[in-house]
Amino acid sequence: MNPDSLCMGCMGNKGFADTCRQCGWREGTSAYTPLQLAPRTLLEGRFLLGRALGQGGFGITYLAWDLSLDRKLAIKEYFPLAVSTRAEDHLSVSPLSKKSRPDFEYGLNKFAEEGRHLARFKDSAGIVAMLGFFHANGTAYIVMEYVEGVTFKQYLEQQGGKIPFEAALKVLVLVMDALREVHAAGMLHRDISPDNIYVENNGQIKILDFGATRYAMGEQSQSLSVVLKPGYAPEEQYRRRGHQGPWTDVYASAATFYRAITGQVPPEAPDRLAHDELIPPSRLGVVLPAKSEAALLKALAVRGENRFQNVLEFRNAIEAKPDDGRRGQEFSLHVPPSQLSKVFFLTSIAAGLGLEIILSASVRDPGLQIVPLLYVIVVMMVLFYRMWKAIQDGHARTSPGKAIGFLFIPAYNLYWLFQVFWGFAQDYNRFIDRHSLRISKLPEGLFLASNVACTILAFTFWIPGLFQTLILVNVGLLCVAVAKACDVVNALAESKVERRVSSAKPLALHCISGEFRGNDLQLDSQGIIIGRSAAHANLVLSSDEVSAQHVRVWPDTANSGIWVEDMNSTNGTFYHVSTGGDAADWVRLSGRRLLTTGSRFRIGPDLAEFEVRTA
Repeated sequence: MNPDSLCMGCMGNKGFADTCRQCGWREGTSAYTPLQLAPRTLLEGRFLLGRALGQGGFGITYLAWDLSLDRKLAIKEYFPLAVSTRAEDHLSVSPLSKKSRPDFEYGLNKFAEEGRHLARFKDSAGIVAMLGFFHANGTAYIVMEYVEGVTFKQYLEQQGGKIPFEAALKVLVLVMDALREVHAAGMLHRDISPDNIYVENNGQIKILDFGATRYAMGEQSQSLSVVLKPGYAPEEQYRRRGHQGPWTDVYASAATFYRAITGQVPPEAPDRLAHDELIPPSRLGVVLPAKSEAALLKALAVRGENRFQNVLEFRNAIEAKPDDGRRGQEFSLHVPPSQLSKVFFLTSIAAGLGLEIILSASVRDPGLQIVPLLYVIVVMMVLFYRMWKAIQDGHARTSPGKAIGFLFIPAYNLYWLFQVFWGFAQDYNRFIDRHSLRISKLPEGLFLASNVACTILAFTFWIPGLFQTLILVNVGLLCVAVAKACDVVNALAESKVERRVSSAKPLALHCISGEFRGNDLQLDSQGIIIGRSAAHANLVLSSDEVSAQHVRVWPDTANSGIWVEDMNSTNGTFYHVSTGGDAADWVRLSGRRLLTTGSRFRIGPDLAEFEVRTA
């Protein structure tokens, strides 16, 4: 197509007319502001810019035409208003002053990093595709597909300001599917709102305009403010060091959904801290299932720990459907509350033991005497399995299901009984560490010694009564352990457990090299798992040399350092406690190790390197 015949308002063919018949754009119309590039500006000798589609605090988005491929595009220019200006040539971008140069260059690097990350989603149906990236005119540009349609905000206005629950749910489900891809890649959107959700003419939903650059700049510079959308941003985004995660996007998604069905934007999150005036949708006349409303209000909880911890949990709850098997596809370190009653558990065990004592005294048939004991073991293991699942940490050499399943297979049961005893004790104690709880741990050595004694007696010699006594001791140990676990998990879910509080400054991981280079990873008591598979890790590295779950990282309870534990990875995890030294000083990690401030570790030989720093 002849570039001269292109309309700079819609990129349609206007011929040689001064005014486009399709959109009314008049040839020669200047940019809306002097800061915007003029229509018909040519970038890289290939991209012809049209009118500005929008301008925010950190960038300008233009309509564009690709002269090489003859297609309409959108191009986003890095232009932070607070620290940059357009030069006299009306083309180049430069910092406002020497003082603002560090902020400008920091943001430029973050903008480039955002562009690289967005390239991962080129084939995603729910995310506006990033097609290219380049530096020019002292700044940088992201080339994106152009979405034919309207924003969700415009769509709601066309529908009278709000839409029914079922219609909004169809949009929200597609948004959450896109967010799951974003989170699986180790990223956050940070700016979900009706403005950043597009409804295409074919009905497809796409999200765009990630907030990574502006939030990074706001956190970096004391002179810049983090730009927020009132009502859609959770309280942690109002704090310069607020702990953000998938739950941050959960809140914004829920606020968008609330706006769609009620026609009202929720009150700003900080205003809800002291006195929450959020009105449930049903009280505003919205018709929706009670379970869905409860899920929506939970997703809008002011505190992040009280929300759903990932979008999959939110989706399953708000759809008010039973689990369809997708829950295991997204890893979460959130510990679910116990569904066990220790009263029921202990009563069941006591009933079986009482029956065993009665039958042992009154019935001579050994076959009948063993029935109550089998009952005790089966009931105990079924309930025990459910409790172990609630606190499992991956430290045991087996999974709860595998350990307890093999326990009932002859010739395997004694070995797997050892796995159950010791494995549960290990996971339970790590659970205590992970949540910094002020409670006593289980004696792993006693669990191990008791089981070894049973094994020796079973395979060497038989002492009447002693073997049965040791079995009952083991049963008693498990009863105590599970009763303690019931209390701990239930109390943790209700925030009634006392935690250790350290006055030391919190620690973080700074990524020195790799995909997340330059990022600081804030660690809470639950820590993170770094790996290749989103099903097992919550910080995902794309290299095939990274194991599905490669390394676990969590802070020490006394905040004296960060624990690093290799998860039996193929290519290993290496640590180097000295801030100097050379590559020869790297040592392969076996098990786990406490690293203090200034210490470093890396994934594989040289896939990603991290340093422990003060947050």
